[in-house]
Amino acid sequence: MPSMNAQSLALRKKAKQQRSREKIELILQTTLDMLSEGQVDRINTNEIARRAGVSVGSLYNFFPNKQSILYELFRRWLENALTGLDELDTRYDGSEPIRDYIDDMFEQMAINAQANTAGHWQLRRSMNSSKELSELEEAHMDQILARFIRIQEKFGRQLPHNPQRLAYLQNLISVSCLNIVALTADEQERKTVMHWCKNLLYLVFDVERLEQ
Repeated sequence: MPSMNAQSLALRKKAKQQRSREKIELILQTTLDMLSEGQVDRINTNEIARRAGVSVGSLYNFFPNKQSILYELFRRWLENALTGLDELDTRYDGSEPIRDYIDDMFEQMAINAQANTAGHWQLRRSMNSSKELSELEEAHMDQILARFIRIQEKFGRQLPHNPQRLAYLQNLISVSCLNIVALTADEQERKTVMHWCKNLLYLVFDVERLEQ
């Protein structure tokens, strides 16, 4: 899990009033919108505050620095992804075709306008910008791999000697597919990309076919 140093990136204070909560959401959404427009190193707290229409002092009331804004955005994104996988898991008992599960999983994550945007993937690429952000990404990876291994077991797949290696491959392909869907603006082209991605995921999650 992230070290105690990550506390330095946490929200400075919890918003108790509706107005404060709205201001935090505005700062976060503005930052995410800016991420979708360019590189993270071009973004600073002054510009975030200006674009959000709040004072820099008001921004600092909640976030100590730009990294803390990125941390909160990424923390929420990861929480959303893990919650989505866990909720999906409860709807399957393993007797169904694994393709049905893959269809649901990919569509749930790929078509989510709140979780699969160009800004989110630019955010992910910024995770090596600090030790705390890197630790958060590493902790998330461990949780994702555990869930992917659980999927294999639920659907009766014979796991290889090193299941973490396979789960890591599954995660890499899933991430790449979600990324390209987020970057595909044309609706018809997106359908084609979705079809390609699902076929890739069918293969990589079906261990028996993968080993043929």
